[in-house]
Formats: sequence, structure tokens, C-alpha cells
Amino acid sequence: MNMKKYALLLAATLLVSAFSACDEETTLPYIPYEEDETETPTEGEDPEAVTNTYCLKQVLQCSPENPNGVDIFGKLDFFATLRMTVSVSATGAVVEFDNGDVPFLPFAEALPEGKIECDLDHNVIPNVLRIRDTETVIATFEKDGFTTEFQLDSKLLSYKYKYTKL
Repeated sequence: MNMKKYALLLAATLLVSAFSACDEETTLPYIPYEEDETETPTEGEDPEAVTNTYCLKQVLQCSPENPNGVDIFGKLDFFATLRMTVSVSATGAVVEFDNGDVPFLPFAEALPEGKIECDLDHNVIPNVLRIRDTETVIATFEKDGFTTEFQLDSKLLSYKYKYTKL
């Protein structure tokens, strides 16, 4: 009987201490979430632009027999002179091409001279770099860098420029 008394006393003590530990007034303080204000840059200002210059790493000549392409970069010296500079900021991207000594352009239509305002579309895979307010694609971007696909006179051959960062 003495043992039952101690068990009942222990159970009552645990029950009382459990209820006293649940004090409703000891809640954590509420800290409201305030979203950071994004600063809108003034007209003409390009905040924290990151600029990278790219050169050709590969020039792939693709055909129906070889869809992955054959690298012809080392076969023609003028490919080493081509440069693409990309500046990316919160307001968008700006691309500038220096075609160097390459005697042709990798685009079906003529691009504007100088700096070209672009948008990098992250909603598609691979990401697409297109001229702002148009459907003209300058390049695609994947983890290994930018790629420009184009065709010259032959309907059977297509080409891919694969760029690497300098």
C-alpha cells in the first residue's frame, strides 16, 4: 500500500509540473518580416554589373552523319580573334561582339553595331540570351558556357561556336 501511495504521489507531481510548464504568457516574441527594399537604379546607371569576355573554345561543324560535330577551331587561324563581352546586372545584360578577322557573322540577320541590350531568360533550359524586345537569340547558356548555333550557305552543314571565359 505504501508503494501505491508513492506511485500516486509521483503521478500527481508529474501532472502538476507538466501543467505549470505550459505557461501561455511565455511565448516567443513576434518579429515581423520586412522585405528588403530593392533600390531602383537611376536612368543610365547600371548597378554592380559583372562583365566577362569570352573567346571561342570550339567551332563545331555538324552534319547529318556527325550531329555532335567536328571541331574545326584549329584549322582556321581567324577563329582565335573573335570575342564576345557580356555585362550582366540587375537591369539586364549588354552584349558586345568583336568579330576579329572572322569573314562571316554567325547570325541569320545583321545585329546592331556596338553594345546590344539583351535579356537572359532563366525560365528555359538551356538559358537563352536574346536581344531585348525581340525573339532573336544570340546564344544559349549551359554550365559549360555560351553556345551560338548558325548555318552558312550549305543546308546540310550547321556550325556551333562554343565560348569560354578569358
